[in-house]
Amino acid sequence: MVDLSVKIAGICLKNPVMVASGTFGFAREYSRMFDVNELGAVVTKGITLLPKEGTPPPRLFETPAGLLNSVGLENPGVEGFIRDEWPYLKNLQVPVIVNIAGETVEEYRRI
Repeated sequence: MVDLSVKIAGICLKNPVMVASGTFGFAREYSRMFDVNELGAVVTKGITLLPKEGTPPPRLFETPAGLLNSVGLENPGVEGFIRDEWPYLKNLQVPVIVNIAGETVEEYRRI
């Protein structure tokens, strides 16, 4: 078998395939479709300090060249993430890269 392993920012991945933040949710949503442990890493959707409702509909706009979306960082906040999503994610057999978002340096520090 071909060795596809790579090292990115000091993190060893068994292959360079990672999902894009946001489009993959918190991985659990896709675990029924394929083994997410086959990925090189999972990148979570963005997490903010406090829960965020996101952009009101419509969130999708069709253009001649494709689609634009604006979910607006809808997420459960850091406490909701730790309570509801982290128990699943920490048991994956691949690195989990948590995408954090804040509006101030202080918010990033608190997250």
